[in-house]
Amino acid sequence: MARWEPARADVIAEYAREVLEVHPGGRVLVGLDGIEDPAEGTTPTGREAFATDLAAAITALGVESSAVAMGAFAAHPRSTAPERFYDEAAFRARVLSPYRKGELAEAPGERAVLVVSGPFLHFGDLAGIWHTSAWLQLSREQERERDAERLPGVDRAPWTALVDLAFRRLDARKLANSTFDLTDANHPRRMFEDAC
Repeated sequence: MARWEPARADVIAEYAREVLEVHPGGRVLVGLDGIEDPAEGTTPTGREAFATDLAAAITALGVESSAVAMGAFAAHPRSTAPERFYDEAAFRARVLSPYRKGELAEAPGERAVLVVSGPFLHFGDLAGIWHTSAWLQLSREQERERDAERLPGVDRAPWTALVDLAFRRLDARKLANSTFDLTDANHPRRMFEDAC
């Protein structure tokens, strides 16, 4: 017997409603963390696609929302430490500060939600800026397969070593407020792993 699985749009719309209900006013920051390489490829990562769809679902509920991929702020050359992976000063100057002041063109006004996606969002100073966050779960094998498809010809060894180091230092899955399994991109599943 086939198991029923909720449609992607329904799962994301439910999460969008939850974000707005838990944070009924002000300018909200949502962080979406996960292990896919944020390097630009022919297709976005599952994490960035989820962020875009979440921002659209929030906007459909009547609150301005925009998605920002942190890959655009990766330090050059790439850092070998997760807490220094991004040029955080550039992110704060170009996105975070204007957003907080209501000056970001994509999310103006007093009420808005900014959905930020990227790996290592629970490291360093970035860990403290999210009003809520989610871990977007993929197995390491799936991450390697998807990144190899998105980024053909790229040596995966440095990224694999960086993700391994990140997991040795910190389990971001335990810091996120929510977890979604993206094994099947068309049917993401909300995971509840509390001890109750």
